[in-house]
Amino acid sequence: MITLNGISFAYPAHPVLQNLQASFLPGQFYGLFGPNGCGKSTLLKIITGELKAQQGKITPVYPDALSRAQNLAVLEQEIPPRIPLTVQEIIRLGQYPWQRQGEGKSDCLEQAMELLHLQELCRQPYNRLSGGERQRVMLARVLAQDTPALLLDEPASSLDVGFRYGFYQTLQELCRQGKCIVMVSHDLFIAPKFLDCALLLHQGRILASGPPAAVLSGSNLHQVFHCPPDLWPRP
Repeated sequence: MITLNGISFAYPAHPVLQNLQASFLPGQFYGLFGPNGCGKSTLLKIITGELKAQQGKITPVYPDALSRAQNLAVLEQEIPPRIPLTVQEIIRLGQYPWQRQGEGKSDCLEQAMELLHLQELCRQPYNRLSGGERQRVMLARVLAQDTPALLLDEPASSLDVGFRYGFYQTLQELCRQGKCIVMVSHDLFIAPKFLDCALLLHQGRILASGPPAAVLSGSNLHQVFHCPPDLWPRP
C-alpha cells in the first residue's frame, strides 16, 4: 500500500500540492484527473522519490534505488523520440532490476510484448516507429519490470481508440491479479469505465475521490475545467 499523509509541495514561488491525504491499495486501478499544472505529474514524482515533499510523509520508504525499482515501475509523460536500440532491447531494459540479482523474467518480457501486440515489431529499430508504437514499447518496458505498483503518466495519450480501450482492459486485468496502478490521465471519456477509484485535483487539493461516476460528475468537472456541466457524459 502507498500512503500519502499531509503531502505539500511547492516550486519556487509556486505552490502545487497542499496537505494531500490518499492511499493506493493493491489490486486497485486509480485515475488522477485535473487541469494542466494542478500537480498530477508532481505527485507521481513525489511517490517515486524523484521529488521530496516539503511537508508530510509518504510510505513505504525504500532503502535504495534497486529496491525502489523492484517495487515501482514508472512511465514518464514524455516518450523519448530517439533511442538507438531495437524494440525488444528496450523492453528488456525493464528487467534490469531483476537481472542485477541474477533473476531472469523472460516470461514477463514475452507477455508484455504480446499484451501490446509488439511481437512483429520486436526486431525493428525504435527510431523507425510511429509515436503510438513508441508509446506501446515504453508501456511494455514498464510491464516487463513486473513490479507490485505501476505509476503511469498519461500512458495512452498517443494511442488510437482501439488500442486505448484494449490497454485499459489490460491494466484492469493486472489489477485483478493484485497490482496497484496509479494513472494520470486527461481521458474523461473511456478511462473512467475501467477505474476502481478516481481522484480529481483542483488548486493543489483533492476535490473529490471515490467511484468515478461520482467524482467525475458534471458539476465537479465544471468547477475544475470551467466547461458546461452537460458537456460531460457519465463514466
